[in-house]
Amino acid sequence: MPHKKLGWESPRASLIVTKPDLAPEVVDAALEVRGKAVDMLRVEAVSTDESTRVYQPLEKSPAVERQLLDLANELLPMRGALEELLGQGYHMRMEISGFVKTNSVCSLEASTLALVQQLGVPLSFTTRVARGEDDSDWLESVLD
Repeated sequence: MPHKKLGWESPRASLIVTKPDLAPEVVDAALEVRGKAVDMLRVEAVSTDESTRVYQPLEKSPAVERQLLDLANELLPMRGALEELLGQGYHMRMEISGFVKTNSVCSLEASTLALVQQLGVPLSFTTRVARGEDDSDWLESVLD
């Protein structure tokens, strides 16, 4: 169920790493994530020529900002490794994703954005309409 105040359901902060023929062990070793508070989720083909590795904080906080801070703080000491991977042709982004209700808000503190910026990777948002939301709900929000 979406958070009543913000309208977000299942928000997640992730580091997404992609490259054709991605070798997960190379990325894991470069980022030294073994034993760290990062969940190494999966390698999956997103197209015929590119694979994806997803890293998320182990803490399942309902607050996406807390997740983003935890992940950014974990990765900040590995900034050099991120730069090396980028130089080797890997593509990376920090991503906030989740299900949202129409006109939902995701507010982030400037200090959080500044921390993410220090990683040198872009921040993106991927949202889907919350389950069970009536397609006409957006009209009510416009008329209020």
